[in-house]
Amino acid sequence: MFRRIAKRLLRTQPEPIQAAARTLYQEIRLARAVRHAGRQFAALDGEKNLKLHLGCGPELKSGWINVDLNLNGTVPQIDPGMAPDTKFILYDLRSGTLPLADESCSIIYSSHFLEHLEYQQGLRLMRDCHRILGPQGTFRAGLPAFRQSFRKYVDGDHTHFNLYNIYDVLPGLDPATTTLVDHINYGVYQNGEHKFIYDEEKICLVLRSLGFGSVNITPYREGLDPPNELRQRYSFYVEAIK
Repeated sequence: MFRRIAKRLLRTQPEPIQAAARTLYQEIRLARAVRHAGRQFAALDGEKNLKLHLGCGPELKSGWINVDLNLNGTVPQIDPGMAPDTKFILYDLRSGTLPLADESCSIIYSSHFLEHLEYQQGLRLMRDCHRILGPQGTFRAGLPAFRQSFRKYVDGDHTHFNLYNIYDVLPGLDPATTTLVDHINYGVYQNGEHKFIYDEEKICLVLRSLGFGSVNITPYREGLDPPNELRQRYSFYVEAIK
């Protein structure tokens, strides 16, 4: 009853107030959703050689600790055929901290996730990844290949962007005014979800500054990186060894 009345009253307010209220409501839901995460991380205390998958979305890795934040009610389910130690933890990675012990992980992986964090959030998270990786532990990330897309845009190469329908990802576009730059707009901003752009030079410099001893741009790795053609075409991969 109270919620229905509050929603009715809110609709009479100016849009900035409505937007602020929606944001506050999402943050309250977030705080409730992640309370269980502390107990799940605590259960891993004392374990070594953990494999951590950050920003996993619906793509769970078998035998890994898969971590993401999802408030739309579609928490990914662990397939019965996956390794028994497969886990999913609902957790807000924007905090930049991972409640795991020092040197408890052997590999940390993310695909198209870091660009969804503000720069300082991403920096704190990568610093904490270095802390929880053991000696010779690996941090690997797939990131949008903006440099390649920008080159294709400058060259007027429409075929580079033919793996998706621009009207599916930007449904408000007017076909009469659609141009190649709309693919750049979607790739860079992704409807406001992207917060910070990394290119190959930037991510390597950041990881080295955080203490990783060996940092390299690497090819696609079958069995580790997502196998779909869309991700392979529009991604580059960085691998850092502690």
